[in-house]
Amino acid sequence: MTRGILRVTVVEARHLKDMDIIGDPYVKLILDEHNIQTTRPKKNNLNPTYNEQYIFNVDGQTKLSVQVWDKDTIFRDDFIGEDYVKLSEVFTKGYLDTWLNLTKGKFGVRSRGELHLILEFAQ
Repeated sequence: MTRGILRVTVVEARHLKDMDIIGDPYVKLILDEHNIQTTRPKKNNLNPTYNEQYIFNVDGQTKLSVQVWDKDTIFRDDFIGEDYVKLSEVFTKGYLDTWLNLTKGKFGVRSRGELHLILEFAQ
């Protein structure tokens, strides 16, 4: 079982699908149901730059789920897309710089945008 510190930098997103008239996307990082962190929404931007860093304590988890949502002030937030990172590569190399292809649902094949993450791991 792998334990250590995972640092995740949400760098930027591009080509996000517009869910309503004005896109205010934010990113939700989910290590497990008790370890969830969220970026601030980026107003009116479907190609936002975040450069926000988050720290997780890894205790046996094997993947990081990533969801992108569109903040909605009146109704519920709109789900844009998701992907995940298998942490085994990050554990082995200590570092991973990757672009995720966001799709919707289990069988999503159409891209709903891309998300750039940098992951660093130390035991």
